Amino acid sequence: MAEADPEGAPGVLLRAAPSGESWAYVAFSLSPAPLPEGLYPEFSEARRRADRITAERTWLAALWTDRTTARWDLRFISDPVSGRIETAVIAQLYGASPAAAVRAALDALPALARFPAHVTGTRVEDPAEIARLLAPFVPQWGAIAEIRKRITCRPLTRVWGAERVGTTVSRFDAPDASWDRIWTHLAAEPRRTVVSVCLEPCSAPPGLTEGLTMRAQAFGTLAEPAPPDPMYGLPVPGDPFAREAHGLYEAAARRYTGRLHRARVSVAVEGEDPVSDVLTGLISHAVAPRSSGAVVVRPQGPEDHRVACGNLLGVNRDWQRDAYWQEVPGALRTSLAGQLWLSDPGTVTVLADLVDADEAATVFRLPHEEPGGPDLFVLKSRAPHDPHPGAPAGSTDAGWTDFGPAV
Repeated sequence: MAEADPEGAPGVLLRAAPSGESWAYVAFSLSPAPLPEGLYPEFSEARRRADRITAERTWLAALWTDRTTARWDLRFISDPVSGRIETAVIAQLYGASPAAAVRAALDALPALARFPAHVTGTRVEDPAEIARLLAPFVPQWGAIAEIRKRITCRPLTRVWGAERVGTTVSRFDAPDASWDRIWTHLAAEPRRTVVSVCLEPCSAPPGLTEGLTMRAQAFGTLAEPAPPDPMYGLPVPGDPFAREAHGLYEAAARRYTGRLHRARVSVAVEGEDPVSDVLTGLISHAVAPRSSGAVVVRPQGPEDHRVACGNLLGVNRDWQRDAYWQEVPGALRTSLAGQLWLSDPGTVTVLADLVDADEAATVFRLPHEEPGGPDLFVLKSRAPHDPHPGAPAGSTDAGWTDFGPAV
């Protein structure tokens, strides 16, 4: 249920959860800030890009909160008629009551409104407009996809106890991802298209570093040649997949500590045709160009489709039961009395959407203007808004029900 313009809090959209709690949404329309004459005349494009990325990382760091029920959704909505992209950032905050949700949303506004210098933000004051940004259209079957970290499952040439299979999760490894080609292609899409990037602040789960370190050590052992076979006297080579897994788990143990985020990237198009492979391919390559560590997943059935639509329209990050597991066999998706370790499904699901500061900056790229470049973005008011001071992580189905926005 949506409550338009709650008393004393204009520009806040409220939606009730099934258990009686509430979610509050606030939003800003974004535009690239105009480049004044002579800006960076002595600097190269590489320097300008580095400055933008640094500013965006600083902004994201300031947004981080230990409130486990906050999410930020950056979405780009194309308009085939004008050839421009509408851009908005939406904050979703939880409260045990409507008043608590509104307070949480208002408390988040000051940090959210301190956009980097290359971005202008205009507060969306109409709750109905926030609802439109959340659900510009309802994706039909096949018209929605997500870009996820690649999950790889391989038989091992050397066994570890009773285990003969290892599973790894790749990472978004772009050092300074550029979304320019993505935005150019999005603006030219013949159908209305939405790209949604959701970040949820979180802390590293207890014991994660230790568990990842132990797995890195185990895969490191399997990657080394073993003593000669006692029966045949032949050397036993190291497992090639274990070498790859060792590097990924070692890097994950080093990176996933302290302040982190959980990420979701959704792409949806209006109409009956499938999502553009070119657009989703551009995004997956932009965020993981070195290792092909990103993959495009599509709902595998009606339940997956419902979850995918809920993720987009309700700023959720719920698990798609079939699509997210990618190539992992069904027998490895549920741990049997702790028998799985090198393919522990609990560790896999934790790593599947966990991102550090580098990865968060890779996917959460704010619009910017290039000298002499095409005008890709809808331009809002140039005057930035001066904000008024002011469910446990998982499913938030209340914001989106039965393939349509809450009303």
